[in-house]
Amino acid sequence: MTVEELRDRHVQLLRDRRVVDHLDPPAHPGGDTAARYHTWTQVAAEPPSALLARLVDVRVRPAAYRPAHLREQQHTLDALQPEVLHLARTAGWETTIPVLAGVFPTGTLDALSVPVPGRGVLVLVNTSLLDLLGTVLKIMTGALPDYGAPALLSTDQATYALAEAVNAHLYGNGAVQARRLPELSGQRAALVSLMARRGTQFTLAHEVGHVLSGHLRHARRLTDPHTPVGALDAQSVGWPREHEADRVAATIMLRTLDGLGHRELEAHEPYVVGAVLLVLFLHEVTDRLADQLGLTVPFAGNHPPPVRRIQTLVEHLAGHVRTPRALDLAAEVATWLEDRLDGVREWFRLVDDSLLGGSTPGG
Repeated sequence: MTVEELRDRHVQLLRDRRVVDHLDPPAHPGGDTAARYHTWTQVAAEPPSALLARLVDVRVRPAAYRPAHLREQQHTLDALQPEVLHLARTAGWETTIPVLAGVFPTGTLDALSVPVPGRGVLVLVNTSLLDLLGTVLKIMTGALPDYGAPALLSTDQATYALAEAVNAHLYGNGAVQARRLPELSGQRAALVSLMARRGTQFTLAHEVGHVLSGHLRHARRLTDPHTPVGALDAQSVGWPREHEADRVAATIMLRTLDGLGHRELEAHEPYVVGAVLLVLFLHEVTDRLADQLGLTVPFAGNHPPPVRRIQTLVEHLAGHVRTPRALDLAAEVATWLEDRLDGVREWFRLVDDSLLGGSTPGG
């Protein structure tokens, strides 16, 4: 059993589902051609009709999967998966079978564990999870003056940028990126990099937690036909084991802080806890919006409702964090997201009205 065999299985799955034929580097690499904002003043600065047209376009004409973007995401997973396994060993857990994390359009913000008989476990990480996590962190740090003054985004700019990111997740079939935001610098850039890394590690650690705890031996196969690439199999282990995997993953993530002095711990622990919970906050927000929009979320019954996972994990973290204010940042993130939702819903209502009217704004 080797990781390379799992990698081959992953690429074959991508090919079979017509996502991409391979993840090799291109023979003639080109520049970054993705649409982007070049300055923060450009964000959501176009006329409302143009902004609305971009949201509508994603709904009616989702983009094709881009091998270069998938390769970039896979590179991120290739770097983080060994780190997570190392952190698990440090925490006292050793995996006995190969595990590979592969980027895949599952349609849900949960990763999926797929045992490959005789080879190991393939962890399928949703293509839009990495995009949404990084983009929301950029919007939040750009909008809140806590991370640098003055704020880079107004409330209206941040609300539209968030609507664009969520719209891409809900309607882009795992292939659409929201228009890229400008690069950050200094404290903001460091914060986004740290939290995106920790949030992705938590996602992987949750799936590794299933492997470490032997959950997959007792799982049943669940097939969902509503993924972006058709019917897909995953393992359903039951809600108690999902909560257990969350606790294992949280324990692994907190062990990353071992050896820090008191001041360093006070500085870093809130961001680790905030990143861990942000993944679940985004899951809760996107599931709620999907329900309001009448959309089907693949594998929705596989995990406990996100709000229950959040409550259970917060209770666990409260008994294991080592700094009094470790959960404060997570509460601020949750409040910030909640405060933006009415504005996001309003953009979605405008999209619905435009589509009911039978025309695309600006088209």
